[in-house]
Amino acid sequence: AHVDHGKTTLSDSLISSNGLISARSAGKVRYLDSREDEQRRFITMKSSNISLYWKHPSSGVPYLINLIDSPGHVDFSSEVSTAVRLCDGALVLVDAVEGVGPQTRAVIRQAWKERVKTTLVINKMDRLILDLRLSPSEAYTHLCKIIEQVNALQQQLLTEEVMAAAAQRTKGSTATASAADDTASVTSDGSSSEADSAGLDLVFDDDLEESIEFSPVRGNVVFASALHGWCFDIATFARQLAP
Repeated sequence: AHVDHGKTTLSDSLISSNGLISARSAGKVRYLDSREDEQRRFITMKSSNISLYWKHPSSGVPYLINLIDSPGHVDFSSEVSTAVRLCDGALVLVDAVEGVGPQTRAVIRQAWKERVKTTLVINKMDRLILDLRLSPSEAYTHLCKIIEQVNALQQQLLTEEVMAAAAQRTKGSTATASAADDTASVTSDGSSSEADSAGLDLVFDDDLEESIEFSPVRGNVVFASALHGWCFDIATFARQLAP
């Protein structure tokens, strides 16, 4: 996430679920900021990790989750790059008030390049009520805009990848055609363009575009207030309201 969007506070909340710190001290202890200068400056400078126990609420299957808290400041982006390469998945945090920041874009791009599965966490939801005093409809519109911003970035990354692949195919087709010119005097320009368009069709399909989107309906967007220790997605909130 961008700096001060709540990564360390969220880590504290997850750590408190294992009883290592109290729920009331989550966000104040900054448990994974173990260096003296980190505590003094209130900023994460080095990636820190911890192993947490979690039991699936439905199946009861226990899991050991290795959590890495990474910095958000641009000066420590190398720490984020290292953490991304170590992980199977990532939580991308976005401040519900400030929205997508420059480092948010950078970490999403890094996760995309490393093929890390991501979940969007819209943090500090309480600020929409306490600070901005938004009505439910205004909060809904505001959150939709944040999700649209992140999805626009995802679409941009996919487009860049498709265009790069198309350029590689065109380059390969040109090289093949040149080699064919040396051995035979007959070439087919149509076959090259058809191969490129076929390649584009294989990459740009509705299923692929839908698979990269963040959507609460798909379960890869959650809403949280790390400071107050709560988080929910659409399914869990629906179960709370169900009779």
